[in-house]
Amino acid sequence: MPMPLETALIAASFDLWWWWGIPLAAYAALAIAWWVFAVPALKRGPGGTAALGLLWRSSKVLLRWRQELRFEGIEHYEQAMASGAVLVVANHTGAVDPVLVQAAGPRLIRWMMARDMMGRGWEDLWAFLRIIPVNRSGTDTASLLAAMRMLKRGGVVGVFPEGRITRPPGTIRPFQEGVGILAARSGATVLPCWISGTPDADGMVDSVFGRSKSRVVFLEPVRYQRSMSAADVTIDLRSRLIAASRWPACDEEMPLTVSP
Repeated sequence: MPMPLETALIAASFDLWWWWGIPLAAYAALAIAWWVFAVPALKRGPGGTAALGLLWRSSKVLLRWRQELRFEGIEHYEQAMASGAVLVVANHTGAVDPVLVQAAGPRLIRWMMARDMMGRGWEDLWAFLRIIPVNRSGTDTASLLAAMRMLKRGGVVGVFPEGRITRPPGTIRPFQEGVGILAARSGATVLPCWISGTPDADGMVDSVFGRSKSRVVFLEPVRYQRSMSAADVTIDLRSRLIAASRWPACDEEMPLTVSP
C-alpha cells in the first residue's frame, strides 16, 4: 500500500533532520565551545592572540614528542619574566632554537633574525611571529633601535649574539657587541640560556621536526649598570655561557652571511 501523505512527510522530516540537523547542531555546539572556552584560553598564550596561542601550544606538544624537550633552571626563567623587560641571550645551535625557548612560557619573545635568512615569500610568517629583522651585511642601527624600543616598553627580546648557527656544534663563538649595547643601555633584565642536544640539521623543517634530546638551561638573570661598556657586557655574557655549557670557546669568528 502507498504510504499515507502524513507518514511520508514525517519520514522525510526525520531523514532531513538526521542528515542535516544533527551535523549542523553539532557544528554549532563546537563553534560555541570554541569561542566561549578555547579562544579565551588560547589568548593567554604568547602575543594575546588565539592564533599565536594555538601555535605555541601545538609546538610544545611537538617538541616534547619529537625532541624530548626538557628545561632546567625554570625558576630563573620565571624570575626574569616577572621583572618586566627581558633580554633573552642564547647560543645558536639550529633553526629550532627560538621555538624551544618560547615553549618555556607564555610571554611573547620578539626574536631578532637575520634578514638574509628569512627567504622570499615568508614575509607574512615573520610578521605574524613579530620578528625583528637584522641586516648582517653592515651596521644595523634600525634593528637595535627597534629592539631597544620594545625593551623600553617592557617587552621581551631574544637575541643570538653569535650571529648565526654555529658549526661545528659544541663551541661558543665570539658574541657580537650589539648584545652588550642592548643589555647595558636598556636597563632590562638579561636572561642567559644555554641550548644543547638539538637536531644536527641546517634546514628549518629538519631542525624543528627532527628527532633529538633538546635541552634548554636558563641561567641566573642579571642586570648590567649603564656605566659598563658594551664590550665588557658582551664579554661577561659570553663567559657565563662558556662556564654553564663547559663547551670550549672558539675565538675564530664565523662569516655572518651564508653563501648560497
